[in-house]
Amino acid sequence: MPPVPEGSPGEQIAAQYAYLFQMAQQLNLALEQWDGAAQTSRAAASDAGARPESAEAVAAGYERLRALIVKTADTVEQKMERLRTELAGQYMALSDFGTYVERLNAVIEADPSALTQYYRYFSQLRSAVDAVDARFTAYRTATEGYIKTGIVDRDGAVPIYGVAVGQDLETSVDEDTGDTVIEKSHFRAVFTARRLAFWEDGVEVAHVSDHRLYINHVAALSSLTVGQWRLTGEASDGLVIKWIGG
Repeated sequence: MPPVPEGSPGEQIAAQYAYLFQMAQQLNLALEQWDGAAQTSRAAASDAGARPESAEAVAAGYERLRALIVKTADTVEQKMERLRTELAGQYMALSDFGTYVERLNAVIEADPSALTQYYRYFSQLRSAVDAVDARFTAYRTATEGYIKTGIVDRDGAVPIYGVAVGQDLETSVDEDTGDTVIEKSHFRAVFTARRLAFWEDGVEVAHVSDHRLYINHVAALSSLTVGQWRLTGEASDGLVIKWIGG
């Protein structure tokens, strides 16, 4: 603690100067001791043949430190420019044979991390039963999808840029019977510089990487060729393995 000012103004200034000079000397001594200890530690690690940490260890340490900073931060500030626009279109055709309506919607969202396009399609067909002989009187189709360009994943601390294409929901319904003719959901393909992956219902089912194709389950409808061998499933002979090499 600095001394309590006493005496004349000149004596007070001299006392403050002496205090600051003494503090400067103590700080310099502490810095010299810390630097010497750091050099000793580095030398000991070098003598012991210490190796630099692996990339995985560095990435794990980065994630732990980042999570700790975010969790304990007293101040969080984020600035990001965003763009959003919506487009809509409709097509309608009327005739003596029926009515056909088609609606299209597109939403485009953009920020510095990605450009995402959402699409929605709906169509409805109604026939004039008296004018045309059709199996159904009303039929509708709907589908939703998206295309995302930008950051699609992360490899530890490094963002991965690519393109993700998803088909969220696709339905076709016969309104006469209420039967769903087609229903597919949650399909996604992700393309990056090093990997092409296919997802279904939130599960990666196949990917191409490192000169190889990885598939969780394979269903060969006709034949499968492996190197110079071909496997075929024939009704009369069952499973046939045939050499096709030269």
